[in-house]
Amino acid sequence: MFCLPCGCQKPLHFPADSLAGPAKAAGAFAAYDANRDGVADYFTFVDPNGRINRIGYDTSADGLPDQILDLDAAGPDRCRHLLIILDGFGYDFVKRHYDAGGLRMFHPPSRVVAPYPTLTDMCMEDILGYIPCRAFEAKYFDPRANKLRGGSWDYIAGRNQPYNRLLHYRANLIWDAIGYIAPRRVFRKEVNDAVRVFNKSSSREIRAYFVSSAGISTQDGEIGQERALRLIERLVNQVLWQTRGLTKVTLLSDHGHSYTPATRIPLDDHLAARGWRLSNSLRSPRDVVCIRFGLETYASFCTRRPDELAEDLVACQGVELASFPEKDRVVVLAPGGARAAISQRAGRYKYQALQGDPLRLKEVLASLQGDSEGFYGADELLSATGTHVYPAPLERLWRAHFGLVENTPDVIASLEDRYYFGSQAFAGAVKVASTHGGLNYRNSVTFIMSTAGPLPALMRSSDIPANMQRLTGRPWPSRD
Repeated sequence: MFCLPCGCQKPLHFPADSLAGPAKAAGAFAAYDANRDGVADYFTFVDPNGRINRIGYDTSADGLPDQILDLDAAGPDRCRHLLIILDGFGYDFVKRHYDAGGLRMFHPPSRVVAPYPTLTDMCMEDILGYIPCRAFEAKYFDPRANKLRGGSWDYIAGRNQPYNRLLHYRANLIWDAIGYIAPRRVFRKEVNDAVRVFNKSSSREIRAYFVSSAGISTQDGEIGQERALRLIERLVNQVLWQTRGLTKVTLLSDHGHSYTPATRIPLDDHLAARGWRLSNSLRSPRDVVCIRFGLETYASFCTRRPDELAEDLVACQGVELASFPEKDRVVVLAPGGARAAISQRAGRYKYQALQGDPLRLKEVLASLQGDSEGFYGADELLSATGTHVYPAPLERLWRAHFGLVENTPDVIASLEDRYYFGSQAFAGAVKVASTHGGLNYRNSVTFIMSTAGPLPALMRSSDIPANMQRLTGRPWPSRD
């Protein structure tokens, strides 16, 4: 039994629930006893679209607002900015929460398509417009040294997370593991710590990442995420209340989640049965190095025969797709012999369905106008596939194999949501009610929303820096 110290201070003291009577008397959306004296003293009001655009204060202790402030009157140039990054919240779930009346101080959420594989480190690099990670995960295969590198100690040291230096708040990485065992308690600690940082800092922009939201998503799925969003709403209300509306808040997540209980896929046994020798280095043509680290709906491998390995992978129950680079293109395989090739030229992409249609794109592309050589623009493809079973698959698969990280595996597999691959030791310690990593919609599509103004309805994670700079009129992320 371990003791989880969460600090003696409780900086998040904003009430959880609105007072129905005072809200009705004031004609408000909600009313709160923010100073805990038994009388409603803080009120929120909505515009015709149901967005909270005004806040009110009772200064006479009569339970009615004496002063009402317009949240939109103060532009981003007059306000501080609080950025809150959650781990693994899907767009559809957050949109349902918003439509049901939650987080209404924000403009409606936008869809964000994460890079593939849908793993935190690459997503964060795109979100913050920072340098590439050295690998998909903290454990990886180094082809130059022909051996595995990294692992848990590298994770704790943050060696695959260069973006950490851009964050004002991120719990010490030792909390990451505890955040999967006791995620609700660690999440409250992180929220409290982030409020302390915000209150003590003089920076105009504060960037906070709550890693335990990953544990909440993995262990509790939607139920846990619902609790987390209610706590986030209390945090945002407290910040707006104590700064009298002079803070803009942006809330986003790094990637989606499967929202499906999963069991470990027996890829090791499957490959061994097909004559592959599982190893930590490549010495013979049938050697394969499996990267086992996080518990995710994707798997990556290094081998000297990627084409043969990919064909064997898609013969395993639970593998949806396998891809590998072949000269200047990416080859994608699916069960049943389906095969396609992806080519890229000057930011435009071509899909050649060689046998079958593994990415299910034929019908989508038939409605678009490609150039004379069959290439399509990345933005056009994004718009056409934002709600597709595989969003923006050509661009994302291409990036996964060419330049997304420094050390790229030879073969990447996207798994069905009911399966995960990764560390066998870690799998015994965590119940997987939901996870992420794969190419499909639920794993890939997350959200962003801001109180500073509306954002484009659909974007990539890598589009966030430019869109936030346009919204706030300041560099993203700011360096002050």
